[in-house]
Amino acid sequence: MYRYLLTLLFIVQTFASYPSNLRGKVIDDQAISLEYFTVAILLPQDSSIIIGGAFVDGYFEFEDLKVDQCLIQISSVGYQTVTQNINFSAINSIDIGTIQMKNLELNEITVFAKRPTFRQVEGRLLIDVKGTALSEAGDLFDALKRSPGLVVDNNNNITVSGKGTPIVFINNREVQNKAEIEALQSDDVMSIEIDRNPSAEYSASGNAVVRIKTKKITKDKVNLQVYHRDYFARKLSTQSGIQLNSKINKTSASINYSYRDFKSKNFEDAYEINTHSEYTISNNNSTIRIPKTKSHNMFLSLNQEINSKNNLGFQYSYISTNKNQDSDSKQTINKTNDGVTNRNILKHRDEDKNLHIYNLNYQYDIDSTSSLSIIGDYSSSANHSTEDIGESNITSNSNLKSLIDNQNNYNIYSGKLDYKICVFQSINLQTGVKASKVTNNGKVTSVNQITATENYQINDKIDDRISAAYFNLESKLNNFKLEAGFRYEYTDTEISSNEKMVLDSTYGHWFPSVLINKEFSDHVNVTLSYAKKIDRPTFNELSTDITYFDALSYSTGNPKIKPTISHNLDLSFGLFKNLSVNFAYSYEKNARILSAVSDNSNPDIVKYTPVNISQAEYLNLNIDYNYSGKNLNSTFSFGGKKPFIEIPYMNELRKIRNSSWYFQTNNDYSITSRTSIFANYLYNSSSKDLMTHFESSSKLSVGVNTSFFSKKLNVAIMANDIFDTSDNSWEDKYGNIVAGSNPDNDNTWVRFSIKYNFNNFKGGAKKKSASESELNRL
Repeated sequence: MYRYLLTLLFIVQTFASYPSNLRGKVIDDQAISLEYFTVAILLPQDSSIIIGGAFVDGYFEFEDLKVDQCLIQISSVGYQTVTQNINFSAINSIDIGTIQMKNLELNEITVFAKRPTFRQVEGRLLIDVKGTALSEAGDLFDALKRSPGLVVDNNNNITVSGKGTPIVFINNREVQNKAEIEALQSDDVMSIEIDRNPSAEYSASGNAVVRIKTKKITKDKVNLQVYHRDYFARKLSTQSGIQLNSKINKTSASINYSYRDFKSKNFEDAYEINTHSEYTISNNNSTIRIPKTKSHNMFLSLNQEINSKNNLGFQYSYISTNKNQDSDSKQTINKTNDGVTNRNILKHRDEDKNLHIYNLNYQYDIDSTSSLSIIGDYSSSANHSTEDIGESNITSNSNLKSLIDNQNNYNIYSGKLDYKICVFQSINLQTGVKASKVTNNGKVTSVNQITATENYQINDKIDDRISAAYFNLESKLNNFKLEAGFRYEYTDTEISSNEKMVLDSTYGHWFPSVLINKEFSDHVNVTLSYAKKIDRPTFNELSTDITYFDALSYSTGNPKIKPTISHNLDLSFGLFKNLSVNFAYSYEKNARILSAVSDNSNPDIVKYTPVNISQAEYLNLNIDYNYSGKNLNSTFSFGGKKPFIEIPYMNELRKIRNSSWYFQTNNDYSITSRTSIFANYLYNSSSKDLMTHFESSSKLSVGVNTSFFSKKLNVAIMANDIFDTSDNSWEDKYGNIVAGSNPDNDNTWVRFSIKYNFNNFKGGAKKKSASESELNRL
């Protein structure tokens, strides 16, 4: 059977008609690569457009051209248009070399132009960063915060509107830790692409994918960038970094290092109401927390171009984080049949995390349409935390001191292989396999420091294996595109606690995906897509480890929790090149929530643990609009969501049907060619999702950027959340318990940043990985 398939594949390749490829370089009259330009491929008979695109950094390339002859037309604002004849009759791959553009001769007229920030391409939102105000935003998180279609909260958690947390890729490598994003600067980035309904090529655990493309080093040189930022809030925080990239002949290397020292002071009023048939317990806490975080983040990349078709790369990431937090909580407990108790809880938590990621990757470009990619990863994560808790019962004049020690050591092995080929002239096939294994040895020990006795000890072992295979077909004909694929993923998970098996689970699922795109004109395109996805529980959700809050509450995992399966249908419209409209429907089976339930052995104690809700449905609308003027560039995003959920509460079913909406606008105004100001605003209405009610919130941030010495030195000042209105108050209702929180976090700050680029720095780190979503589940 396998011999027959290989023979058939060889015959198809032999007789397939390979398309033509065209590439080149564009420079200005000073022999500098042109920063932004457009290229159109025209029919020689009537000059009608076959295909076109916008390019940056001087280089352009077209693949899969179905013509024997054509005209190429190169245009850029302020330069004379260049047109050339191209003939593919002798060779199907042509490099036209370097084209030098000539300035337009205009008397006393200065040409200004603003690049559009985003455009919709086959249902995906493509956001340009290079050449726009986003490149001066600061770090990569700052650029993401100002990108339409994305919401980044105060803890730098990324959300795609209507789709939840995405899988993030940087140059085809999945991001394993938020520190990897923090290490990149906004001027490292070429573009950001948002895929709201990714195909079978990607892990089935992602309802959305964000792809970040960085700049390339195109000449032999050494580049260096240094930066420093100060954050002035309730506490002073700092961040510093250095990036070194080089290209010498066929060898490229990159070293990024950053250091963070963050401090803050946060306040929270939290409550729990635990209702029973004969009495009710209310637990109210007023807490002050002072967290401190110090982290080291290093990324090393080495890439060797063996020849024009073979590339070999090695990458290493190291992320070290030390967090310690002091908290002081005043607690009032009111039990209706037993009076009021006042307590004071002092905690000191110290946590160390060390993550090492080793990656080896190989790329073989067989020809212009076929390629083979092999990636192997090994990662190790060592987490150790201690929590010193002192509890004083003021009412009864008694004390309790506990020390909790928590250790987890993860090892992750991953490998993936991807193969691309043009099966026929208009049909591309992509197929691949992936395998991963995660092991963990965890230990939690609780000791009573007053009596020097052990409260409990839990030893966890986790063995999780996932294997996957997929194929994806893509066909383009004129202005019509069809993409369809299948992915199969098989999961085998074993968890033991104190040498007792608590979970032995195996399951496999097929994940189909289909996309249909039609371009009716240069101004109108429509995309319809469907994809089935899975959201596996994190290892914390599965673990039986206990996190102690106080005498009346703790959290633990649930080994019996089921993965969430979702069906996602999207309809997108691209209109007038600056308007994107997206409608989405999602059906979730076994949706997961972190709920507060009564402890089995003592119903007065509240246990926070994940549970499944049988189903949840959502309708979503997202609209993005871009305005580009002479000096002003603005994006406007508006969206709404309506859930259809039923939650058990007080022996009844609460029907969740409340609609919610958000509005976001990002505005940049250029005062001069070197100085710009910006203002960004986000509003979220009150909402109900699953069992949680969120109060409305908003955030207004403003700033100014300026540069000196031919834009080598950049100075910026930013004020974040200037009205201190971005905190989310929330309340949960599930079973017989109401729990809520009113936080006042340290979100209002002023940041001063300075950055210097030596030798026209360009980011060159191309991160790759086979680990996909494994580290995200830690």
